Amino acid sequence: LVKGATWPNAVAFMVASTNLVFEIFIVIVSVLGWSFFGGEIIGGVLFIVISAWLIARFYPARIAQDAKDHLVRQNKQHGDGDMHMAGHEQSGLQQKDVKEPETPKGFGNKLKLASGHFYMDVMMVGKDILVGVVAASVIMAVVPAGFWNALFLTNNHVLPHFLIVLWDIVIGVLVAIFSFVCSVGNIVMGAALWHGGISFGGVIAYILADLVTIPMLAVYKDYFGKKSMFALLALLSLSIVIAALSVDLGFHLLGLIPQTHGKQPMEMAHTFEWNYKTLLNLFFIPVSVIYFFYGKKQSGMKM
Repeated sequence: LVKGATWPNAVAFMVASTNLVFEIFIVIVSVLGWSFFGGEIIGGVLFIVISAWLIARFYPARIAQDAKDHLVRQNKQHGDGDMHMAGHEQSGLQQKDVKEPETPKGFGNKLKLASGHFYMDVMMVGKDILVGVVAASVIMAVVPAGFWNALFLTNNHVLPHFLIVLWDIVIGVLVAIFSFVCSVGNIVMGAALWHGGISFGGVIAYILADLVTIPMLAVYKDYFGKKSMFALLALLSLSIVIAALSVDLGFHLLGLIPQTHGKQPMEMAHTFEWNYKTLLNLFFIPVSVIYFFYGKKQSGMKM
């Protein structure tokens, strides 16, 4: 925004950098499976398109301008903070002294560079996964299954599927807002909700709602002001509901929703089947392990 980007551009970047990242894809496949991987990608793209359109059409111009003014004041107060407008306030000579890192040439060299980043990303997300595992374990152990079934309308056969999914999506967003679990920790918590009985769309909504958790809302308030925080909360939440509902209904029509819904992990049958999931796992698991250790070697060589 400080550099001149529009609000739809900024929101699209936030959504993509939060929900469409490699480490989240790895955890989704490992914990939830390939159907959720596809749902996350499609839902993330829909989230970007819908939120950008809603921001462009319904984000009040006065609030948007107030947010930019608030951001400028924050930059002046923070000085050398992450969002400091160094490019506008420093001399051109000082910027020229900073040498840009060279981009490696050739596909092999780029893969080598990416492997180091892959290794560091996997190592960094370990804490987030641990937080998600602890939170999910506590919730699933303390809260009885009957509560989840009643909350998510798991056994309700009276209401239309559309209304049940819509309810679960709203619940998923609300749980995300107050759970304080961010990043890839959301995936583990989402798996707990899935086995607790929430619908496919509810899980997708919970994962996408990483941008409207209380810690993120505090960031919006700090940088953009209280009015912008509430405006972003409303528009982003509405975008999540529409995107998750579209994904659930589409996957339901195509028969792509997993059959593990509402079952505890220990209750699921331990059977082996040759299908597309098996083939994908046989390919990507060894490749990921090899690439991880190759990246570890490359990272050590740079040090």
